[in-house]
Amino acid sequence: MPLITEDVIRLIIKQQNMVLVGTVNSQGIPNISPRYVLGILDNDRLLFADGFENKTFHNIKSWPKISVAVLDSDTHGGYQLKGSVQEVADPKLVSNAAVKLRGFGIDVTPVKVWTLKVEEVYSLEPSAKSKQPLASAYL
Repeated sequence: MPLITEDVIRLIIKQQNMVLVGTVNSQGIPNISPRYVLGILDNDRLLFADGFENKTFHNIKSWPKISVAVLDSDTHGGYQLKGSVQEVADPKLVSNAAVKLRGFGIDVTPVKVWTLKVEEVYSLEPSAKSKQPLASAYL
């Protein structure tokens, strides 16, 4: 079963590919940063790129586990995707990410291209439903 379902994909598109990425640094200090989803690979990985060496860039180098929130601004629900970051070395994917980044108005060469390998999906709906994962690679 794919962890990134059609519902998650539709919501990412509805939100114009903008998500919030949560990371922590080596001291455990949290950070949230908006990011564009630049692609969905094999229904279990989201493609991202960092145009700058910022907090997110440094945090994922020191702790490669992140959380991504895909918010539905109409319903106040959405999804939380949790998993592991993997750096992308494939030149074709790196080039594709750079083109997509420019398409979102960020005209820089990425310093790092990476994927989130989704391992768990939770509902962000404010209810008891959000306590257990909707999907998990661990179950």
